[in-house]
Amino acid sequence: MMQPDLQELRRSLAGRLQEKAELEQQVRALQSQYEEEVAPLQEEVLRLQMKRLKEAAQARMRSARLRNAYHDAQDAYEEFQEQRAAAPSSAGASEEDLKATYRRATKLCHPDAVADPYHEEAAATFQALESAYDADQTEAVRAIAEDLDTWGFPRPPSAPADRSDVHAEASLRRAVSDLKASIEQLRASEAYRTATESAGADAESVVGARKQALLQKLRELKRRQRARF
Repeated sequence: MMQPDLQELRRSLAGRLQEKAELEQQVRALQSQYEEEVAPLQEEVLRLQMKRLKEAAQARMRSARLRNAYHDAQDAYEEFQEQRAAAPSSAGASEEDLKATYRRATKLCHPDAVADPYHEEAAATFQALESAYDADQTEAVRAIAEDLDTWGFPRPPSAPADRSDVHAEASLRRAVSDLKASIEQLRASEAYRTATESAGADAESVVGARKQALLQKLRELKRRQRARF
């Protein structure tokens, strides 16, 4: 039988697995819509802002303020391009690969396959995994599957015994710490901040509002450009 400290660590790990799976599903859903519908508009806004400031700086060569503003806009545009290029892509992932990953992961978090005390966390993780798979969110499915492969939920008592208590405790503490860091990283993402800043709104509403704001900005930038000619 596991010591109380190990039981508590196992429960903490199970809760972190559930929390991260739900966050992965939420963040990847918004990121996917953002990349498809919002990012191209934002890139065009940054490009036009950079172009407008460049022209203004060239027209007033002695203005350090305009030169600095142009360089800042150029940096913002290039940084955004680099972020898009570095973003994870599901391109090349076959339907069969995704299905195999999903099936493997479901076996690791199905409530019937985990020890009794962890049914609630496993059920929530299973639901997040299923939602990500149904929405074809490849990166979320992969991320949840990788976490389950690495840490997983405790098996029923009939499963092979864990390692010694000392080694098990150290391993569990590292796992909880690693998951906590991953969760903080997800919470720091732009997608999560955007979602939480729009309390109560679903991903589609958040993306729609961002698109409208960017389209309005684009119209204004193009209007100013036409007015100069």
